[in-house]
Amino acid sequence: MQITVYLLAFGDIVPAPIRFVDIPQEELDAAVQQMVHDETIWVEYPESFVRLDKAALECKLQLAFYYGQNDFQPKRSRSVSVGDVIELPDGSLHKVLGAGFESLPAGTDINTLPRGRDASLC
Repeated sequence: MQITVYLLAFGDIVPAPIRFVDIPQEELDAAVQQMVHDETIWVEYPESFVRLDKAALECKLQLAFYYGQNDFQPKRSRSVSVGDVIELPDGSLHKVLGAGFESLPAGTDINTLPRGRDASLC
């Protein structure tokens, strides 16, 4: 699975530079399966289809951040950082926070979001 990350945390370039992050499908499947069996997911999301959707979303975001690091997937681009925005294949946008992610409203225009230091402030 390929994920698009808009690199907003450094610089003020419009349109934002993009980094494509490749997540191995077998790793995503294994991570979702593990998370679905986690008791905290059962408590937080008692309905199985909701639980699976939330687990899959969290896994995609965590793996996009992990594989967005040059230590694990070297690219001629900087690593994914706090303030960057991850776009999943369904078009949803998620800002990388200091701890976790913030889902952005549908229709958010990447070009109007803060850049540089302002993008990193949570």
